[in-house]
Amino acid sequence: MRQINGIDVLDTLAEMIDIRHTSLICVDVQNDFCHGDGHFAHHGKPMEMILDRLGTMVSLVAAAQRVGVPVAFIQQATLPHNQSDSPSWLRFKTRDGKSSEYTLRGSWGWRLVDGLVPAGNDWVIEKFRPDAFHGTALDLLLRARGIKSTVILGATTEGCVESTIRAASYHDYYVVVVEDAIASPNTDLHEGSMRLFRNRYPLARAAEVDAIWTGQAQGIGAAGSERARADLGDKPRHDEACPSRKTRT
Repeated sequence: MRQINGIDVLDTLAEMIDIRHTSLICVDVQNDFCHGDGHFAHHGKPMEMILDRLGTMVSLVAAAQRVGVPVAFIQQATLPHNQSDSPSWLRFKTRDGKSSEYTLRGSWGWRLVDGLVPAGNDWVIEKFRPDAFHGTALDLLLRARGIKSTVILGATTEGCVESTIRAASYHDYYVVVVEDAIASPNTDLHEGSMRLFRNRYPLARAAEVDAIWTGQAQGIGAAGSERARADLGDKPRHDEACPSRKTRT
């Protein structure tokens, strides 16, 4: 913690990603973007980086769920018959030669990849544009839970991930980028975004985030156990508090 103009500011990585006020934002880890049989792969996009990092993404989500960090699963969606696509958005979606009908709501491509299963502490947020805050309830839900910090992973780096990172920052959340759990089919564009992230936001590797969260959860658990033992120690035992009455003869 440090002070800037008399205001307390979270500064270290452990402070920023404290499990008591952090959410993990999992951006578009869906079959159409992250599976070898998905829309991206079928349209010739190189999938090596995404497939190589997919296991790290899934593992960090599991780590968050294990220690009680709420996960916001962001799902890109397209409605049938272009109901969610304006003319300008259709042009944008098809600029690189792919079909506009990816992540059709309810389709296999729209679903989260195998291994990602939202838990009771999590949210699933559907979006129709790259920024996970645009036109969604994400900000409201995070604030209702008292979230101050976002840890962000997913695909694609220069698209929905960068849009969501910027938006989280502009909505006044601390932002930590998981550098080995974001990926793109385009290595040049990925590296361009990474240069921006290195200049503006704290970066961490998934193992580092996992280790901090695990340590914090263990510390909170140990503190809770110690308080419980102290509470029990302060209370008289039943036979001391309620001595048996002698039976009259």
